[in-house]
Amino acid sequence: MSGFKALKDKESALSNESPPEVPQQSNYKPMKQEGKKTEWFAEEVEPITGEFTGVIGDDGTCKTAIVLNGIPEGQCCLIIDFDGGGQRLRDSFYPNRRSEFKCQNPWVMQSGDSRTAYDYPATHNKTMGIAEQALKWAKTQLDASYDGPRLHTVLVTAVDLWDSVAKSCMFIEDLGTAPDGIGASISPQEKVGMRFNWQIRTTRFHQLTSMCRELTRLGVNVVYETHWNYEQKADGTSTGKKYPKWEKQTSNYLHTIIEMTRTTTRDEEGRLTGETRYEAHFSKARSQPNLLDQSRLVMATYKDEPLKWHGLPELLGDGQ
Repeated sequence: MSGFKALKDKESALSNESPPEVPQQSNYKPMKQEGKKTEWFAEEVEPITGEFTGVIGDDGTCKTAIVLNGIPEGQCCLIIDFDGGGQRLRDSFYPNRRSEFKCQNPWVMQSGDSRTAYDYPATHNKTMGIAEQALKWAKTQLDASYDGPRLHTVLVTAVDLWDSVAKSCMFIEDLGTAPDGIGASISPQEKVGMRFNWQIRTTRFHQLTSMCRELTRLGVNVVYETHWNYEQKADGTSTGKKYPKWEKQTSNYLHTIIEMTRTTTRDEEGRLTGETRYEAHFSKARSQPNLLDQSRLVMATYKDEPLKWHGLPELLGDGQ
């Protein structure tokens, strides 16, 4: 379990330390550092906190599109692209902004004779390395003399795949009960042993969340994008329930949650009109409470007419 302990130690190091309690003596004087007087609870000079947003929807519901469309010209979006959708959208619609939409492939391929295509522990390490570079960029651009490209948003596509990486690493490295990703998918409940061991997967998943939360403290927006998981009965039929395909505690860390839908419209007699509507519904809106339970039309397509793109300026607060 040494690997799990190392993860917990790293998670603790990433969390903010609380300021020390101010002594109550009448002769207390603020401590000095490098000749400068420091006062606790002085006026904050940190950047305005960035948004941490979750976008949920089936494929083809404009999840990635609303994010890239919201990045101002001249600013950058770093895409940790688990499903390749960010790169495909960038190359199709923003070929002139390749230098601003920086796509990073987090996957590490296996080498040699292996049953699986991906090296899951190496992929976990590479993903964390990309996040560390994003943190360095965010800190560097806070310097008043910095005049380089500015990081506006970090987008993580298909967070459900990141969850599968964390789960596989739990079995392969931490528990040692599976040789690779295929072994990790066989009878996982038996391999995990005690139910408390699932906390290892949670800790691995939220290593990235911790770094993303730190990015928001540095003024950078972060977006987690994922798909729906449709609940099924034992016979394979749907129960009608669905939930986001990410670690179940993820929603607690997000400021905003947006659910994307695609709906074909019909006339009063039930006939298809040829119009398809793509809408965004705000199921959580901590930073913009007036948007809670509100929906916005993002795009509409028509059978014999050009599509109409509206975008979602409210995504990162630009529309308020």
